[in-house]
Amino acid sequence: MRATLIGRFLLLALVGLIVLLPLWYWAREWFAAPPLWLAGTVMKLLFAWVEGFEIDGVTGTLLTRVQVLMPGPGGRQMLAELTPEVSYPTYGYGQVLLWAMLLASRPRWWPLKMAWGSVLLLPAQAWGLCFQWLRDVALTPGGNAMAYLGYPAWANEVIAYGYQFGFLMLTPVAPILLWLWFDKRFVAALWLEAALDEEAPARPEHAPRVR
Repeated sequence: MRATLIGRFLLLALVGLIVLLPLWYWAREWFAAPPLWLAGTVMKLLFAWVEGFEIDGVTGTLLTRVQVLMPGPGGRQMLAELTPEVSYPTYGYGQVLLWAMLLASRPRWWPLKMAWGSVLLLPAQAWGLCFQWLRDVALTPGGNAMAYLGYPAWANEVIAYGYQFGFLMLTPVAPILLWLWFDKRFVAALWLEAALDEEAPARPEHAPRVR
């Protein structure tokens, strides 16, 4: 059976993922610093209740002034400041997906596109990190944080939607969209192959005998 263009691409992309994923995971702390810094900086600029942030390896901790009631010693309630944490790998794996697809299709200037694509993915990664922080603040058990901030009830829905969009859509889809933009010639070739396959007449299983 003739290997189709899409079949070869999927096979090479899968092999690329298998090879690159362990390397990315080994160097994950280096890749984690830029998106964590960007997400922490955005949160600090947008929200007055954010004091700052800390980065420890692949984990980012948001330092806030939000005080909530938490269970303390002896079952008593005590005030504590929220310090939600996020993990970079949850939103950073799209970088490896982009690399694998670029290596599979090998567009012109593909090494440069791998580097440039990694930079363009930073906002998508920061989106997921920011909304996970917001989710952890807004959905604190008992709703104490939202009462402290004075946000309306519909803000919970906006935060939940932003978190789901970042986790379920933006993280896996953004690298695919970048690849489609970086390798338009390969995508056009895929469409052409699909069109030719549809127009090709079906071959009979047994050719008629001529006597």
